[in-house]
Amino acid sequence: MPKKASASSKINLALKRELQDFQVNQLKRNFSDLYASKDYGQLCEFFAQDIYAPRDFEERNRSFEQISSYFRNSLGERFFHGLIRLLDLYEMSDGMDNLMVITLERMGVKKGISQAQYDEAYYLCNNYDERIEQLDLIVECFHFTHSLCRYRLIGMILKTARLTSHMFSSSKDNIVDMLQRGYDALRPVKDIQPFTDTIYDRELKRLNRIYDFYSQQVASS
Repeated sequence: MPKKASASSKINLALKRELQDFQVNQLKRNFSDLYASKDYGQLCEFFAQDIYAPRDFEERNRSFEQISSYFRNSLGERFFHGLIRLLDLYEMSDGMDNLMVITLERMGVKKGISQAQYDEAYYLCNNYDERIEQLDLIVECFHFTHSLCRYRLIGMILKTARLTSHMFSSSKDNIVDMLQRGYDALRPVKDIQPFTDTIYDRELKRLNRIYDFYSQQVASS
């Protein structure tokens, strides 16, 4: 079973985009009740589009590097550390997506990913522990960011940073824009715990269901 994507592996970007869209649609199905919730609907959209399936990690990483000194000086070490952890989550998720693409291609999947193909590739990636680490990091990032969003000063600093960041990055979707969307989604949420508990529990059950099913298949073959 493949352990991780090789640095030299050429990633099929079209299949990767399809994979990310597949995952976002899967989230919308699995968390339809949260999407319909007045308290968590906007946060669900932010989670699916910005956290779970980032479109261009490398561009956001470059954007962060360009303005990192601004964040450290203006927002402080605590916020800066939280941003580093968020970028860790991006990098981890991006690496998992790349490995899924490589695995799907080895299975002969070029386009039109089915649920069965997705689940099989998910299992064949053989990265259960990393999936758990990803879930832990998602919860950590949400709780940390939510705690910061309780301070109105953060909103003002982000608006200033957003204006300043355009001087450094030509990206239409840089890291500051993403943080602003996160702030807007998290600020109205009074209690983040039910949201993160639901995300963690359902994703863990899905992970275990897939691994249990294919482990039994292998054992019986």
